[in-house]
Amino acid sequence: MIKDIGAVRPLVALALGILTPCALERPAAAQAAPPALPGAAKPPPARPPEPTEHVQVNGHVFPGAATAQAPSQGSLKQIQPTAVIGQRFIQENVPATSNYDDIIRLTPSAMDIDPNGPGLQQDFGQSIRGLQYTQFSVLFDGVQVPGSPSNLSPQPAAYFVAHDLSGIVVNRGPGPASTVGSATFGGDVELTSRDPSTTMRFNPYATFGSFGTKLYGLQIDTGKLGGIFGDGRLLIDIQRNESRGALTGTSDERRNLFAKYVQPIGVDTVLTAAVNLDNAVTDTPYGTPLALINEYGRNFSLNADPRSQAYGPYNRDNYTTDFEYIKLDHDFGSGLKVSDQAYTTAFYHRGTQTSDTSLSTPNLTTTATRSYYLNGVRTTLDNDVPGAAYKNDYRAWGDILRLTYDTRYGQLRTGAWFETEDNPLYKTNVVLTRDDLPYTTSRTASPFQYDYFDRLTTAQPYIEFAWKPTTRLTVTVGVKYSSVTRELKGPLVRTIKGPANDNATYNKALPSIDVNYRVATGLSVYAQAAKGFLTPPLNVFYASIVNSVQPSSTDNYQVGTVYQHKWLSADADLYYIRYQDYIAATTLGTNTLYTNQGSAHFKGVEVEATAQIGYGFALYANGSLNDANYLNGASVAQAPRRTAVAGLLFDRANVALEGDRVGFSLLDKDVGPQWGVDTGFVNKYPIKSYDTLDLSVHYILPVLHGRRVELGMQATNLLNNLSLIGYAGAAAGNGAPLYWVHPGRGLFFNIAAVI
Repeated sequence: MIKDIGAVRPLVALALGILTPCALERPAAAQAAPPALPGAAKPPPARPPEPTEHVQVNGHVFPGAATAQAPSQGSLKQIQPTAVIGQRFIQENVPATSNYDDIIRLTPSAMDIDPNGPGLQQDFGQSIRGLQYTQFSVLFDGVQVPGSPSNLSPQPAAYFVAHDLSGIVVNRGPGPASTVGSATFGGDVELTSRDPSTTMRFNPYATFGSFGTKLYGLQIDTGKLGGIFGDGRLLIDIQRNESRGALTGTSDERRNLFAKYVQPIGVDTVLTAAVNLDNAVTDTPYGTPLALINEYGRNFSLNADPRSQAYGPYNRDNYTTDFEYIKLDHDFGSGLKVSDQAYTTAFYHRGTQTSDTSLSTPNLTTTATRSYYLNGVRTTLDNDVPGAAYKNDYRAWGDILRLTYDTRYGQLRTGAWFETEDNPLYKTNVVLTRDDLPYTTSRTASPFQYDYFDRLTTAQPYIEFAWKPTTRLTVTVGVKYSSVTRELKGPLVRTIKGPANDNATYNKALPSIDVNYRVATGLSVYAQAAKGFLTPPLNVFYASIVNSVQPSSTDNYQVGTVYQHKWLSADADLYYIRYQDYIAATTLGTNTLYTNQGSAHFKGVEVEATAQIGYGFALYANGSLNDANYLNGASVAQAPRRTAVAGLLFDRANVALEGDRVGFSLLDKDVGPQWGVDTGFVNKYPIKSYDTLDLSVHYILPVLHGRRVELGMQATNLLNNLSLIGYAGAAAGNGAPLYWVHPGRGLFFNIAAVI
């Protein structure tokens, strides 16, 4: 296990030491053919083109099965630090319940807070390089995943399941101008769905394990349909899972359906349509004070007492989401291609929440000086539980248009992203022990905490040119223009507690330049410089002067190198981000306002390497040193000073039977020290470093005619580390800090078949 910064230094030495001339040669048989010039003549397509996904790089799997099992790899083509996570690693090395953040946490500079077990509820915090999940984008098949209306944070845990992913690309940089999204300056996480198989097959699967976890699913591939549908093919995947969670009282139940249809039309057009439907019901934790952790145990959160504010069913959330798109790819020939993707997404949230799950706020009891009114009727209360009921109905509509044109000098790319999001939401005070009736403390008061409507409209046109003066050098220069309009109206808005009818528009031109140079067959270097932009969150509208808060902007600079030889893959990079107009909270009386309060700097070094050592074994390691500070020296909260992963991989075929395959991974993740909060640029509540050791074992048993049975086991947090892993906020009653605790050891067993 990696416990200090010094443990990362050997990785830096490894990444630098291999980049010597004598290491650049490889046998002729292993050399890849040089890439064709973009303008080179090519024969007409012999078959329909596959649908194109907007992913910046393609993973390069170098020789050796074990290295293909690495958690992530770079690419010789990349223009920014990139981690490519393949489908095999997702399906065989993480629990089937995992969300995307549970998977990418093994990549350099990444961290997530998942106290209830892998994917067994939403995550409660994640960061890449210290940038929070409000500061990088998450995409699914090229479409931005909807976020929380107040802070643009993505909510993919309420949409997609791991079984439907064919891969994940983590770009730790803003990308070229053609990278669209609300917060690309912090990078983007690109989730790619499975394509339907060209042959008919059925894939039942199940997982059972710790915390009462049960997962069942069935994937059906029709293969080529034939007839009037020709080569059209359909995939349908249905999944259900339930768990009581690692934390007490925090049950979780989820149902998901994913379908994808691919229809070639002639030899130059492909139509792709996909739909994802999801429903999750969870009893949600909100963090626990140390006093209750010490009294009731490290996994204490909610309880089973209907007269307690920590009662699980009183803190229940119901999420219903849908995500649909239809995409048309057409090749006009002569180097011109067009792709248009229309989509809609929805996030419907219903729930209740007690006033204080930390038990520092008393229940409601009528006294001589305190009266309560339920629906306007004076009612005597006796130790009744206060809380709130809320809902929001988010719906987005959008379109992404992309055109590319190959010339003799390189490739021209242009297009635009348009999206409109509508989100009505309200929250009202209720008595949870009285059938959730609204309550007030006077006959004429309103029980509503807020009631308003929010609309966000985004337009992002872009143009860029990837110039290839030689077969080894690519220089991409471009600019996108981001225009965002936010509107808010309603009778009761948070904080200001009054009506509002406000709007503001934010515009910014965002230039970028990227360079990739192939030094040799297995060695490339790259550099990137770009500007970033982040629209002020909805929270700024809670202030009386909306336009006083300017959008955040960044200047991003990074350089790096990737090396891939027969037995070794390694990459390293340096980055620097200057963040202007950092938006932070200021408390004035009883109101919390959001203002620009200065700048912050993010800088660091990241390395990653995988080495084969023979007989199916490989060593994997990555590490990062990260510095995220405001100009006054205070640290950005939830930004670990380092991260590291080290472990052993094994993957070998034909072990016991012809065509079988055995593999395992043993990986330790170290997350360095961090601060819980940075309110007012003052750091409080330190979180010490902690480790997580995970073990995965899988076996594939071949059956007749290409069918197979797959068996697997994942042990998460193998050493049962129960450290504090994050700050969850402050108790409503006494202001005591609330914390998240590392979930205990988990064992998950999988069985699947392909028939």
